[in-house]
Amino acid sequence: MSKRTKDGMISALVFAFVAILSVYFIYGEVKWSTVIGLWIGGFISWCFIIPKINKLRRRDKS
Repeated sequence: MSKRTKDGMISALVFAFVAILSVYFIYGEVKWSTVIGLWIGGFISWCFIIPKINKLRRRDKS
């Protein structure tokens, strides 16, 4: 498994955990649509978007 995929899965789990806690404390129940949305968004952002931004930063500094 590549580093990008591992980072994406770890961040997706962290995003989902934080979503479960925050939504539960705000609404008193878990809204699964919010949790699933943040889970998918966390995976996409850390697997595709963040590596692209880091690559562009490294190229600009050189």
